[in-house]
Amino acid sequence: MRLLLITNLYPPQELGGYGRCMADFCWGLKQRGHQLQVICNDASYLGRASTTGPSGEPVARELLLKGDFSDGVHLMQNASEQNAVDIHNQAVIQRWLGKDRWDGILLGNIDLLGVGLLHWLLDRTLPVLHHVGFVQSPYAVEQQPNIENYQLLAASHAVKTRLIKEGIRATNATIVYPGARTDLFGPEAIHRAPPNPPCRIKGKPLHLCFAGLLMESKAPHTLLEAIAQLHQQGYPIRASLAGAPFQKSYVKAMKSFCVDNKINNLITFYKQLTRDQLARFFLLHHAAVFPSMHPEAFGIVAVEAMASGLVLLSSGVGGASEVFEDNKSGLQFEAGNAHSLTTQIKRLFDDPGLLNALQKKGLIRAREQFDVQLSAQQIEEILLRKNHTDYPSCIQQF
Repeated sequence: MRLLLITNLYPPQELGGYGRCMADFCWGLKQRGHQLQVICNDASYLGRASTTGPSGEPVARELLLKGDFSDGVHLMQNASEQNAVDIHNQAVIQRWLGKDRWDGILLGNIDLLGVGLLHWLLDRTLPVLHHVGFVQSPYAVEQQPNIENYQLLAASHAVKTRLIKEGIRATNATIVYPGARTDLFGPEAIHRAPPNPPCRIKGKPLHLCFAGLLMESKAPHTLLEAIAQLHQQGYPIRASLAGAPFQKSYVKAMKSFCVDNKINNLITFYKQLTRDQLARFFLLHHAAVFPSMHPEAFGIVAVEAMASGLVLLSSGVGGASEVFEDNKSGLQFEAGNAHSLTTQIKRLFDDPGLLNALQKKGLIRAREQFDVQLSAQQIEEILLRKNHTDYPSCIQQF
């Protein structure tokens, strides 16, 4: 099949994990024999542009946004400027739709693109699969298309439940987890052994990490507060935080907290990492902390950490709870509660077998349930059904 993939941001220009999610869907579909063309915005403030994606897919960065994501979200206020963006984007979409015979459209994040883009796509009879990767609806209830060729895909059961609660017609939405490229993570992929187990008696530290946008709703400050508590109680502990400073004032406050609590020598801040860098970064640690306070749609970075063989310590808010099973393939703590996180971290010191057991079970769960190839197969099957097409012999069966 020939498919259009349309979203607002696309690697290497991205924030968080959603752009990587769409790129991984593209990779999985290409692995199954399909051809894709990506259309997105050129967000130069997020890094260099590229006319090809991570898997060699062609990328046309021709769409305009009604604002930007530079140091937060900034919305375009001028109505005439917004209208000019709509006119431009409609022309881009119509030109691409007329360029070739397409079998379907995979639509991602339409934030700052506007709902108008969705309706221009539905002017044709092409199936449009709209993957909703956030816990809030991408449009108001009255803006939802009511047309047979439009199909909602929810990033988790939590997303589907929230959409229904908001009044969106989503009872028939299919759960398609963002998943992860689990083949790119772990000791076998990186050719690096994990660190030796921690030991409080011998002073061998437990190495913890956080990877994600440095913003208050992601709550990496909860990890810093837990480190301060553990340090005061004599536990050997180290932590690394990697991510873009989405809220610069928040990052400044976290660094001041580290100095004030005399843990700045225990904490290392890194910039946002590429996926290759992230895979190597994980293998320097024993456990990853996913401390979000705002309900998450899923948690790609949590799956990547599990696939790397790390213990997942998660607040489990929203779809993040679907990534792991508490006390089996990860440990849950109360969102925003540093004492709760501290208690779970202590268990990794006090029970030598727990760390190893959680690492192994988490890795198996990541690979068997959340590999992106499973998601690509789901997307393929939906498109084939909507096109009333039998499986071609050239398509690989996962």
